[in-house]
Amino acid sequence: MPATDKIATIEKSDVKYATMFLPKHSSYFASYFTITGLHGAHVLGGVLVFCYMMLPASTRIYRHNPEHLANRVEVAGLFWHFVDLVWIFVFPLFYLL
Repeated sequence: MPATDKIATIEKSDVKYATMFLPKHSSYFASYFTITGLHGAHVLGGVLVFCYMMLPASTRIYRHNPEHLANRVEVAGLFWHFVDLVWIFVFPLFYLL
């Protein structure tokens, strides 16, 4: 077929969805973006907690009771590993299937 110089015009009213990868299009994309966003929020929360524990001000607070700091570090580590464990199931479910 020979090349042409004609330009096609598509009216905005003729387009139902500009993209098919929106959460409103399918429940898969709604779950995908929701679970990925929640995971990102939990990772950010864990990073902020660990950054707080590394601040010099927080080490001065816990100098009087080091076991209190150790308990907080342990709980933060358990939270971090729980987020990682959830990601082990979320990654194959949404990204590899």
